[in-house]
Amino acid sequence: MKSAAASSTAPSPKGGWAVAAFAGFVAGFAGGLFGVGGGIILVPMLTGMLALSQHQAHGTSLAAIGATAIAGLVVYGLAGQVAWLPALLMSAASVFTARWGARLAARTSRERLTGAFLVLLIVVAARILWKAPSGSAEHALTGAVGVAASLGVGAAVGLLAGYMGVGGGIIAVPALTLLFGMSQQMAQGTSLALILVTAPVGAFEHDRLGNVSRRHLPGLALGAVIGSPLASWAAQHLPQAGLARGFAVFILANVARMIWVSRAKSKRASG
Repeated sequence: MKSAAASSTAPSPKGGWAVAAFAGFVAGFAGGLFGVGGGIILVPMLTGMLALSQHQAHGTSLAAIGATAIAGLVVYGLAGQVAWLPALLMSAASVFTARWGARLAARTSRERLTGAFLVLLIVVAARILWKAPSGSAEHALTGAVGVAASLGVGAAVGLLAGYMGVGGGIIAVPALTLLFGMSQQMAQGTSLALILVTAPVGAFEHDRLGNVSRRHLPGLALGAVIGSPLASWAAQHLPQAGLARGFAVFILANVARMIWVSRAKSKRASG
């Protein structure tokens, strides 16, 4: 079944292997460095460099960032920076809500989808700059309360992943550090484990709705597999407060670029 978002009015995809691999590398590097799938940078790159529609970019991003999660997770896991049980519980909850998010995205206009994405990024960046995490390897996700909290975070992350076309790390990492006291590195590693489940589920639903550009996936995955381990290794050697604030600056830079691109398109359309 094809959604309205995948109609003939959408721009025709462009760009070959090299462009897709470059986009995948940049997204993979960002994903490995900050414990996210890389969708926050991959979505605007897909709409800009590869001329995908907003809905196609979200679906294709989800399909590609699984490679980022796998490659980065290996490095974080070997460093002992993954809380496996909370990740398993969050993943179980996210499976149910990721599909709902994808269906909701298919029924949302391009303007609203882009606007919601920008607001989300700004809120997350402001939160990190206001209070950088100062957690440790010990965390509060233990016992019955920890199980319930893990399931709740997983449900929220799954819904976000399906709706926004991102892995959900921009919610999972702040929640794990600020609410449950994880170190930045462990939160990022646990986030990648969660994304490994969340992203494919949301991608499947987007693909069913016709919002995945399959011809770009091999190049995107290749770039992500190269970039993610490099950045994941670097993240193990950075102070967590600096790593978190770097993430916030990275987000705001992407927000500014997306707003600039959106205004430029509006001026061209009105002119």
